[in-house]
Amino acid sequence: MNTKRRLQRYMQEVREAGRREMSAAVGVSHVMTGRLVRELEEEGILKECGMAPSGGGRPEVRYRYNGAHGTVILFRLEEEDSAHRGILEQLDMNGRVLEEKSARFTHLQAEMLDDWLDELTHRWRRKPQRIVLHLPEGLLARELAAHLQQRCTIPVKRLNTAEALADKRPHTLTLLCRQGMPPQAAYRSEAELLPCNYLHMLPLPDRWETMDYSDHTLTEEMICRLIQSLTCVLGQERVELYCDYLTERLIPRIRYNLSAKLKGMDRMPRLYFRSISEDKLTEAVHRAAVRYA
Repeated sequence: MNTKRRLQRYMQEVREAGRREMSAAVGVSHVMTGRLVRELEEEGILKECGMAPSGGGRPEVRYRYNGAHGTVILFRLEEEDSAHRGILEQLDMNGRVLEEKSARFTHLQAEMLDDWLDELTHRWRRKPQRIVLHLPEGLLARELAAHLQQRCTIPVKRLNTAEALADKRPHTLTLLCRQGMPPQAAYRSEAELLPCNYLHMLPLPDRWETMDYSDHTLTEEMICRLIQSLTCVLGQERVELYCDYLTERLIPRIRYNLSAKLKGMDRMPRLYFRSISEDKLTEAVHRAAVRYA
């Protein structure tokens, strides 16, 4: 990621800052920061928002991130009985939904989104920065991404829910396990966030969708074997486990089982359990979609 992109990402997170704060956060000189700020102002990404209180010297100009400078198109699927509900959203760069369209699909084909995309992009003057696809692995994801990449002149990015929930700290594995769905995972190295695709290829039972989650022995073993397999490959320092079927009895059993499986490692990863609602999941996906733009 280049310096200008890092500065834009920093301002997107903090919303408002002066040049001294930007320079310290990005790690470049004040002169370079001033040049980058001018470029971002010309592109409409930053706007002046006043002066900082004077400490006796020359007051510093403050800048605010302009979430209205562009848009992102997000297409996501939600399971609905035997079909899927497709949701096409146009987001501003703050993650706020500007417009939404939805429909039910029993069989999704790549060309079905063309009319929706044309309607949205013609109606809004702000050119979309990126198209983000939030789809279950294997459900036409690769074909749809390839079709949109060929048809559109903007980048197309695939995003899984674990990436959206991923912790900012390095060497952290984010693991999402939900009832009736295969697990998703993402790993953050020193700076890069990497999706852990194809978890079904690990030496694990492949019946996550039909598993009896009331069977704590099976559930405990499945989660521990999954974390063990990923730890042996990635060597992460932290594991953030988001799960919607954890109980007070299951959590200590998972900790004990995992410590036995990883016994002998030089450094055991720290394990954190997290719960999350559907609304929080959607909010996390919206935030992640605009971070990629």
